[in-house]
Amino acid sequence: MGNLDSLLDTMTNVVGVLIVVLIVTQVNVSSAAKRIRANLPEVTVPMMAELREKDEKVRKRLTEVKDPAEVKPEEVEEAKEELRVLVAQRKELKKTKARVRKLDLEVAVIEQKIEELKQQLEAEGGQVAQIRSDVREKEDDLTSRKPRLVRLPNPRVPEEEAREVLLIVRGGRLLHFDREDILDAIASKVRPRKDLLSKDPKYKNRYDRNKIMPVLEGLKESNPFYRFDFKLHQNGHIQVYCYPRDGKGETVEDLAKPRAVGISVMNKADHDRNYLRFLVTRDSFGQYMAMRRLAEKRHIPVGWKFSDDVVRQSFYLHERKIRATPDPDWKPPPPNPNPGKKPPIKKKPTEDILD
Repeated sequence: MGNLDSLLDTMTNVVGVLIVVLIVTQVNVSSAAKRIRANLPEVTVPMMAELREKDEKVRKRLTEVKDPAEVKPEEVEEAKEELRVLVAQRKELKKTKARVRKLDLEVAVIEQKIEELKQQLEAEGGQVAQIRSDVREKEDDLTSRKPRLVRLPNPRVPEEEAREVLLIVRGGRLLHFDREDILDAIASKVRPRKDLLSKDPKYKNRYDRNKIMPVLEGLKESNPFYRFDFKLHQNGHIQVYCYPRDGKGETVEDLAKPRAVGISVMNKADHDRNYLRFLVTRDSFGQYMAMRRLAEKRHIPVGWKFSDDVVRQSFYLHERKIRATPDPDWKPPPPNPNPGKKPPIKKKPTEDILD
């Protein structure tokens, strides 16, 4: 199991960074307020009284200067100077008020950001709590799980002398497809029927195509595990299609019983140094893995591949020398114009049968 300390540290650091940002923002607000106070001129009560006294003097002086005859030139200059000072002070006061308004806006923006950060902090805190709860649940789940063994595939080819033993895993059941046994069973029903042979001397030892097919059709349901279909080609070859029957075969539980057919097939394959090839449908992969483990305990080489739900198998009866007469309209292919020239040998691609 992995250590979750790094995950918890990362989540805690997110909340920590938000708290630090909040503290820094509050410090900046305090510093801005101090700067505002530092930039503002200090006005005391005596200073205000002095300014009002000066204002009254100026007003009184303006009243006196309405009569130009009584005003001296030096007094005019002095009054102008005082007026310039007052105008400059007024301009400075306006600038100060503008700076104060600007700083007030900045403080309002900062306070808004602080409120947003607080809300974000609360939301992040809820998410962290949820993540911690999920982590605890997953930790409990992982603790209660049993370790699963994983086997790495080892693709390879079987030994030269080894033969394939075909097993079908369909509907959760194991079914042995014994092709030779099925061929022998069909041949045992057809070959004794000499009355089915063709009377045409051109096709000696072939069966009449009109007579043999009704006999083969009667063998469709002759096997308890497979249903047969027969197809007669124009050249007289007879192809057999084998369809596994639903519900036939052995389950994983059946293989644990004494004298299970599937175990007998595995033991025989082990004795003959053959290998197993599983054809697995999409609904039976879990059962296949359990059946495969039974074979691997016996050290039997195993290969497999996915198959469709039908898992149809086929072969030709001419493997048992059972052929029918060709169709009257059938014509053999033209002979090779260069009989002495052998076709190039195609290199067979490498096939990883076992895994």
